[in-house]
Amino acid sequence: MIEFKEVSKTYPGSEEPVVKDLSFEIPEGEICVLVGPSGCGKTTTMRMVNRLVEITSGDIEIEGESIAAKSATELRRKIGYAIQGIGLFPHRTIAENVATVPKLLDWSKDRTRERVDELLELVGLDAGQYRGRYPAELSGGQQQRVGVARAMAADPPIMLMDEPFGAVDPITRTRLQEEFLNIQQNIKKTIVFVTHDIDEAIKMGDRIAILQQGGVLAQYDTPARILSEPATDFVASFVGTDRVLKNLSLTRVKDVRLEPLDGAGNGLPRISENLSLKDALSELIGSGTDRGVVYPDESPNGNDARGVITLDGIRKMSRGVAGE
Repeated sequence: MIEFKEVSKTYPGSEEPVVKDLSFEIPEGEICVLVGPSGCGKTTTMRMVNRLVEITSGDIEIEGESIAAKSATELRRKIGYAIQGIGLFPHRTIAENVATVPKLLDWSKDRTRERVDELLELVGLDAGQYRGRYPAELSGGQQQRVGVARAMAADPPIMLMDEPFGAVDPITRTRLQEEFLNIQQNIKKTIVFVTHDIDEAIKMGDRIAILQQGGVLAQYDTPARILSEPATDFVASFVGTDRVLKNLSLTRVKDVRLEPLDGAGNGLPRISENLSLKDALSELIGSGTDRGVVYPDESPNGNDARGVITLDGIRKMSRGVAGE
C-alpha cells in the first residue's frame, strides 16, 4: 500500500539530512510504527506521506502511484491524521469537529450526521450524550477519542497517527491502545504510527521501523523478529535488556497450551484469556501464587474455565521466545 523509495529530507539551511535513504514497504491493512530516539526523523517521515513535509529526494508511492501525482489538498483528504495535541477546534461541537473532512467533501447533512454518530459510538462515546458538547467539556482521554474519530471520518484508507495517545495518563493510554486495536481488527486501515515508546511500538505495530540519529533505518521487521533478532547493537540497546518480557507481551493467554483444571480452582486468581503472558505473569506474581484459572472475558461468573496457567509454563514460554 505505501512504499518508501530512498526517501531523504534535508531542511533549508542544514547540511545534514533529517531522514536519509529510507526504503521500506507497508502492507495494506497493517500498522507500521516509527520509533526511535528524539530527533531521529520519525514525525518528519510520517508527515512526508501526506506532504505536510515535502520530500527532498526519493519518492513515496501509495498503491503504486507517486504522492507527487496529486495535489497536496487532494492527497490529504484521503488520509486521516491524528496527533498527540488532538487539535480539536475549541469553539466547534464534538459533532462539528468530527465532521470537518466530510463537510470539505460536501457530504449531505444526513450522511454526515450518520457518520459522526457511527464514529462516536465506535470510539466508545455515546453520540446522543456527546455530539453537542464542546472539547473543554471532555476529559483528555475523551478528547483523544474524538481526535481519532475525526481522523476516520471520511473513511480514509490510510491514517497517520503522531503519538495519538501520548497526552493522557498511563491507565487511559492503555485503554485507548486496546480499544484502537479492537477497532483496527474491523476497519483494517493502513496506519503509520509514531511513538517514542518501544513498549507501545511492540504492542501496536504489525511492523516496526526503528530509526536512529540522522534518520537512518536501523531495522524494519515484525515486533517478534526485532525482539528475538535485533539487527544491530543500537537496536538491541534501544529495545532494552528485558526483551524476553517484551516478547511475552506479544502472546495472549488464549494462544498457549493450558494445563487441565483437575478439580476446583477455588482460591486461585482468575486470569482473562485475552491477557498477554506478560500481564498474566504480573497477575500471578501479584497474587502470590504460581497458578491461575483462565476464563473467557464473556464468562464473569465462571463455569467454563479454559484451564490453568502456571508460572512454570510461562517460564518455559519465555525460554522459547528467547530462543534458548
